[in-house]
Amino acid sequence: MSDQLEPELERVARMLADAGPLPDAPASLRERTLAIPDGRTKEPDGVVPIADRARRRRPRLPVMLGIAAAVAAIVIVPTVVVLHGDDGPKNVALDARPFAPKGSGTATVANHGDGSATIAMRVWGLPQPGTGRTYEAWLGRTGDRRALGTFSASADGTANVSFKLSRAELKAYQWVWVTSEPSGGSSQPSHQTALWGALT
Repeated sequence: MSDQLEPELERVARMLADAGPLPDAPASLRERTLAIPDGRTKEPDGVVPIADRARRRRPRLPVMLGIAAAVAAIVIVPTVVVLHGDDGPKNVALDARPFAPKGSGTATVANHGDGSATIAMRVWGLPQPGTGRTYEAWLGRTGDRRALGTFSASADGTANVSFKLSRAELKAYQWVWVTSEPSGGSSQPSHQTALWGALT
C-alpha cells in the first residue's frame, strides 16, 4: 500500500467509527427485495423490474424475420419487373422449311424514331440456291405478298442482311419468310421456301 493512501484510509475509518451504529432497514425492504427478481410482486407505478427491461430490449425473432422479408421484397421486386416497349427490338425465329431442312435464323425487327423500320436477318444452314438462282426475303399477310429484297448465302450457308421499310407498312404484315428465286428476284414468291417466321 502506498504511503499516501494509508493515511487517507485511516481517516475514513475514524469517521465511520465516530458516526455510530447504522440505522435499521425497514422490515418491508427484505420482502420487496426478494420479490423483484421473479417479477410477480406488483411494483409501484412507473417502476419496471430489471428483468423486464432487459427482455424488452431484445428484438423478437418473428419481428426480425418480417423486417428481413420486407427488405427482400424491396430488393427483389424491381429486378422482376422488365419493361418491354412497343418500339423496342423484337426477335423473330426463322424456322426451317423443305427447301432448307437444316436451315435456321433470326429476324430482328426494330422501329426507328423517323417512322422507318429495319428487319435485320441472320441465317445459317442454307443450301446453295442453284445455278441462276438467289434467295429472296418476303413479308406476307392474307392475300398479299411484299418482296423485301434478294441476298446470297456464303459457301457455309450463312448470311447477314437487312431491309428497311416504313413502320406503318411493317405493322400491316403478319409473317416473314425466305424463298429460292431466279436471279434478280421475283414479283411473287415461289414454292421453294427455305425459312419462315411469324411477326405477330
